[in-house]
Amino acid sequence: MRLLVRLLLALALVCPSGLAAAASAQTASLTILHTNDTHGHLMPFSYPEAARREIKGLPADGDIGGVARRATLVERIRREVGARGGTTWLVDVGDFSDGTPFSLAYKGEADVAGMNAVGYDLATLGNHEFNYPAAHTRHLISLARFQLLCANVTDRTTGKPLLPASVVRRAGPVRVGFFGLITRDAASYPGGREAFDVAGEIETARRVVADLRRQSDIVVLLSHAGEAMDERLATEVPGIDVIVGGHSHSRLPSGRFIWRSEDLHVSDINGTIIVQAHQWGGELGRLDLLLARDRKGTWHVQRYRSRLVPVTPDLADHPAVAEVVKKYWDPIAKVYGEVVGRAAGEFTSRGDDAAEYHLMADAVRAEFQAEIALENTGGIRAPLLRGPITRGDLVTLDPFDNTVIRFEATGRQIREILVRYTPWVSGIRYRVQGRQLVEATIGGAPIDNDRVYKGVTNSYFARFALEGIPTEDTGRARLETLVSYIRRQGIVEPVYDGRRVVTRD
Repeated sequence: MRLLVRLLLALALVCPSGLAAAASAQTASLTILHTNDTHGHLMPFSYPEAARREIKGLPADGDIGGVARRATLVERIRREVGARGGTTWLVDVGDFSDGTPFSLAYKGEADVAGMNAVGYDLATLGNHEFNYPAAHTRHLISLARFQLLCANVTDRTTGKPLLPASVVRRAGPVRVGFFGLITRDAASYPGGREAFDVAGEIETARRVVADLRRQSDIVVLLSHAGEAMDERLATEVPGIDVIVGGHSHSRLPSGRFIWRSEDLHVSDINGTIIVQAHQWGGELGRLDLLLARDRKGTWHVQRYRSRLVPVTPDLADHPAVAEVVKKYWDPIAKVYGEVVGRAAGEFTSRGDDAAEYHLMADAVRAEFQAEIALENTGGIRAPLLRGPITRGDLVTLDPFDNTVIRFEATGRQIREILVRYTPWVSGIRYRVQGRQLVEATIGGAPIDNDRVYKGVTNSYFARFALEGIPTEDTGRARLETLVSYIRRQGIVEPVYDGRRVVTRD
């Protein structure tokens, strides 16, 4: 042993790179477990058959997810990685609330409590964490026992950041810098409109990364900005090693790699790794990184492996986390477990035919005896499975607090709305090709430009699509309108009738 030490010292004296070469063998192991867009899914769920066919490669699609099962899986992986001397961090990339009875009843508090119980380390916010008044967004932040980061949201009055932009943590000898970003769309949500400004993702990232690079060896971005923006960030902002993404609900089973340059390096991967774990916590994202130190003492990502681990029934519920879920579910179980009707088939999307949207539009039009109904894309958040329909199922389909709006619009105005917003409809059949309305009828007759039609829509869509058009807020919740309609019908059939055809050239 002494002889080896003397030999290394002698080599260093003759060749200064000798010890650096020996040090280059130093490595560290880091595992990042990640979730995004869980949207209040604290309990297991299933996809409809049609969605199962469309989500290619999904290893399990029924009775999947659940935060208590996820906790068991996380605990198992932490033990495995720790036994090898590695470090594990669990992160979330936003939109953890808004989407189920839990979110409607507790407005994100149950979701944060579940994350606290699982033991999340870091997270950023999603745009749906701004669904609430600004005070409630701040309240959710105060409840989190994990570190929340966001670099591009500031208080409009004070100019101060809502959250810390970044943090540096140690994975063994390696300094890992994390920072968070949110989509600029968050500024249009209630909390954003009330109190917060959201800066551009690219310019913010350039500023923060330049600072983080002076403090850390590896830089990781928690990005609730969507897959397309993540690719731009990887290309346009040098210095980001890993982007853990959300917002676009992208399923990236093996991650995505964006080359930093065309050069091929022996010692590092020379680019940015992008990962994202689809939605609702049906799978847990796992990114394993082998970090290595080069001859100059610089740490880099030498190898990586990205995968999505299914959260399935063979994972027992973590007892402590299951207790947290029970604490929040028991008080609302009677209300949201109530059966209000039955679905004769699966209400899901088949290209331009989306039975779940048709159901909502038909229900609102029928309940208010209107000539037409309009629904914006994104206003329905989940399919409806065949079988008994509970109030909880309908909350998952429509997790918003929107009310029903009456309006009167000319045929000419309706034509303009159809071209500009391509809404889902009831009482209308239309086809848009490119930017042209090729055909459109109301009640089976061509739309008369000068005639005034009576319609209904939701309060969210009305706010921007019906500008300049006379409206009346009925004060009736869209969700309750749907519940009433299904109760009266008893059994509802999915409708696929080609009423809306949109081709963008």
